[in-house]
Amino acid sequence: MAPLHSVGASVVLGALVVTGLVSALFAIRGGSRWTDRLRIALTVVIGLQVLGGVVLFASGARPRESLHLLYGLAALAILPLAATFASEAPPRPRAWVLASACLILVVVAWRLASTG
Repeated sequence: MAPLHSVGASVVLGALVVTGLVSALFAIRGGSRWTDRLRIALTVVIGLQVLGGVVLFASGARPRESLHLLYGLAALAILPLAATFASEAPPRPRAWVLASACLILVVVAWRLASTG
């Protein structure tokens, strides 16, 4: 399961970069209705990665630092929190919020990798 969790981290990082770039492109072009769908899809990808981490933790494989657990929860919470900030905004600002959240999540993913 640990190798799968490691591959999942790469998938999440790739999804963060792609989603961030696509949402920035949406924001530059005036917004899109796809922004919310992108956010939901990215949240599912991150949720699956967190679920894999929970399975590893339950099976006795612990991260090197317990701070890894906090960063994992933060990664799961950032997108829903960002969505609440932009829930009533027009499409363009919502796309900028998603792009910003992806940038923050890239930093969190880097910290997750360094504490894993």
